[in-house]
Amino acid sequence: MPELDDVDSRILGILVEDGRRSFREVARRAGVATPTVQARVKRMMEEGLIRRISPIFDVSKFKQGLVFHLYLQVNPAEIEKVAQKLEKTTEVRGIYLTTGENNLTLRVVVDSLEQLQRLTETLDREFGVKQNSSQMVVRIFKDDQTVVVSPGTEVRLKCETCGEPIGAKPFVLKVAGHERFFCCPSCQEKFREKYEPKLKGLSLAIEVPEYPGAQST
Repeated sequence: MPELDDVDSRILGILVEDGRRSFREVARRAGVATPTVQARVKRMMEEGLIRRISPIFDVSKFKQGLVFHLYLQVNPAEIEKVAQKLEKTTEVRGIYLTTGENNLTLRVVVDSLEQLQRLTETLDREFGVKQNSSQMVVRIFKDDQTVVVSPGTEVRLKCETCGEPIGAKPFVLKVAGHERFFCCPSCQEKFREKYEPKLKGLSLAIEVPEYPGAQST
């Protein structure tokens, strides 16, 4: 699914408004059948488009909790490695690669200025980056999704075999109920050669899904 169609867009828009809605309620609002919503959401989660559905808190409602934006200057050659390490840091709630001298921006939530100080010391000691500047978020007026979901929005997929981005329609295999995506017939076939014998021993099969857009060799 390299592009979102109108149904995908409506489903995602409804979930962005309120992720607590049931599949039945989403289907009613989107004007489609409940199984359609289940299948579309399942596919988008398998593709990594939806990472998880979780509550969004307004930290200003809590007595404890200070939000800061930290602006860092990181060696471009090290930036992905640093970002991957920072993902595991509890206080870090957002990591953004940006243009300009300060090329990495963090959104962090801490309980006190002392905790913020300890975090900046950790950044210097363990990650080798220094905080150039910071700003405290005093009040949140709006904190929506950063992506505007509309029909035709392109979805970036990576090949399961080579890890390269998939440019056009993906080649798809269904493995134990989950879809896997490939950039070309060669990568698709390499995956089958590697995993099909093992899956047969577990009485599991590799299939080509029957829906528009799925390609096979």
